[in-house]
Amino acid sequence: MKKLIGVLAIAGLSVALVGCGNQNTQSSSNTAKTNSEASSNQNTANNTSSSESHHDSSLWNNQKNEQLASFMQKWGPTMHQSYEQYDGQNELKVSTGITYPDGLSKELVEGQSGLIGWAPSGKGDYEYNVVAIYNHDGTEPPLPNRITYFFAFHNGKPVVLVDQSNNGDPDCHPTTNTDLESNFERIANQ
Repeated sequence: MKKLIGVLAIAGLSVALVGCGNQNTQSSSNTAKTNSEASSNQNTANNTSSSESHHDSSLWNNQKNEQLASFMQKWGPTMHQSYEQYDGQNELKVSTGITYPDGLSKELVEGQSGLIGWAPSGKGDYEYNVVAIYNHDGTEPPLPNRITYFFAFHNGKPVVLVDQSNNGDPDCHPTTNTDLESNFERIANQ
């Protein structure tokens, strides 16, 4: 009988020790899981923060685009002109037959080709990354005539280019309209 009690006591201790061992293993497993989740959450937070800072690095956004549209709606009549905006989806056709933004590939900047292109964020592969296009088709002879403004970023700085060509290659240059230039710069830098 003493042997049986001894065997049972050893078996009981063994079960207790195995149970404690499982509990420690489970505890270690839970700790590893918690550490893994914390690391995952930290990575998610870093990714979010990274994408937010990437988003914030954009030079142009919808809010600025709306402010420019509002400004152009008020400014055009002061020049006795009305301007049509390229909406980002439907081509903008000007009276000379060019359509934008595709026509930017043929647009010269002060006689040089390949410098200008559509880049809605303001960051792109061009010298002049265009974020907005506005056009006014004139009705007074000689026809066709147009005034097309390209609101762009050049080396990260806002610039307004204008094209009034009516024959030959389209060719734009920086505008001399200081009101237009300063208001675009104000909106871009907000």
